[in-house]
Amino acid sequence: MNRLPRIVLMPGNNALIDARVMKNLRSAAELGYDAIALGISRGETIHQETLPHGGRVIIQPVNQRYELWRRYRRGRVWFDRTDRSIGRAYARYLYQNKLDDPARAARDLNRVTSVKRPHQTGRVVRLARRVYALAIRVLVKTRSLRADREIKRDTWYAVRLEAWRRGRYAWLRLTPWRARWRRALPYAVDQAIDLGPRLDELAPDIVHVHDVYMMHVAVQYAGRAALAGRAVRLIYDAREFVPGLAHVDPVRVEAYSRLEAEYIQDFDRVITVSESLADLLVKRHGLVRRPDLVLNAPITEPLSPGTPDVRQAAGLGPEVFLLVYSGVVNPARGVGVVLYAMLRHELDDVHLAVVANNRGTAVRQLIGEADYLGLADRLHVLPFVPYDQVTAYISTADVGLSPLSRAVNHDVALTNKFCEYIAAGLPIVTSDTPEQAGLVEDLDLGAVFEAENPEACAVAIKRVIDRLAELNRRLKDDAALRHRFSWEAQVPVLARIYADQCAALGLTPPQPRPTRPPQSAASASQTES
Repeated sequence: MNRLPRIVLMPGNNALIDARVMKNLRSAAELGYDAIALGISRGETIHQETLPHGGRVIIQPVNQRYELWRRYRRGRVWFDRTDRSIGRAYARYLYQNKLDDPARAARDLNRVTSVKRPHQTGRVVRLARRVYALAIRVLVKTRSLRADREIKRDTWYAVRLEAWRRGRYAWLRLTPWRARWRRALPYAVDQAIDLGPRLDELAPDIVHVHDVYMMHVAVQYAGRAALAGRAVRLIYDAREFVPGLAHVDPVRVEAYSRLEAEYIQDFDRVITVSESLADLLVKRHGLVRRPDLVLNAPITEPLSPGTPDVRQAAGLGPEVFLLVYSGVVNPARGVGVVLYAMLRHELDDVHLAVVANNRGTAVRQLIGEADYLGLADRLHVLPFVPYDQVTAYISTADVGLSPLSRAVNHDVALTNKFCEYIAAGLPIVTSDTPEQAGLVEDLDLGAVFEAENPEACAVAIKRVIDRLAELNRRLKDDAALRHRFSWEAQVPVLARIYADQCAALGLTPPQPRPTRPPQSAASASQTES
């Protein structure tokens, strides 16, 4: 029976708000694949949606089971009639997935591994894991016999157990290398419990993972498929340099890093967003093949009828000089530095539009800071538009900003906003994060300033203002530059990667579908790299 090869994209979020996933989904569908984005939510019902370009989105609820199980295991919670499923679900997870060495070995029989020295688990460890899984199953059954009895916890014991837990996590924060990902990231286990059966049901030929904490879910699914005699190919989209994440708890960073190191060997192809990040991945993991480069580039579509552009949304005329920042707002993104730069007298008439994905704590703090500095009338916090209309939306601004603070992950980042500014024909003012700063200087795209230095930021903005006509003319006339940083230039790379995976599976790559002007189905924001 002839069928289209099926690709499932797995971000660790609601897929509809992730611009890279939505662009990838659209391209996979237009290339002819049966393309599905499998997102997650904290809701109670499954959301399914078919998009105009042919791709499908499934939002799977993920329940908090593992954290409750850990509390139960320590004697803090006993099962009642509704809680029996917690222990049973975790026991099934252990039985099906934790003992995944035979499954991974079955996949590797006919597969060239992606690292030089694949991890091998010893027989003693495998035996210990089997004994542990059996003990957990016995424990769950034993305690379930007492499920109808109400157990009153001893207050003295509970208080001291909570103090011990807090002390342990304080110690882990001081020694993050001791963090184990299953302990530090209980929601990752919850995701495996809920998403594993969904993957088994969808039975994709290719799983394209977009977030580090989806890696083990995909690997375990591929292992189960291998034991059932079916081959699956795995692709990892490494959008971040995980050990260098900024503004994240160090225990979680270490846990993410361990998870990535444990499972990256099981992936058949690695994709990333910049050359510098590719270098770090090869060095850290000993990759045999250099990751393929797929930029965080935009799809460019005209604005929907009746949608104002960023200048109209801010209520500003064409004579006002307008800076724009598009993306996530948090302290590590450096938007506050721009506010302090705007206090300089040479920028007295400059306005800033922040196209923010939500009105969360960081955005409220930014608004409060602007009010304190007397800049409330010059800061405009605006909503997102659909991912394929961002470039048209921001194109009426004068300068695009990327004021990232310095961190390893930021140093190798090439962000959505950077490519969107180029596509919109905007000069760029960026902090001195090497990847983006190098491109700005080499391609003469704008100006660079020292990160977290308001005075240097003001000087860089003034330098761009003085050269604005020249930079605008060059950016708008250089079609080759705009194409290089467009999503259209990335699609052939994805097409080749997917075709290679089909060939490895003995499947014929599908014929691309004729494209049509898309009607955006969701107001998707860009989740940044």
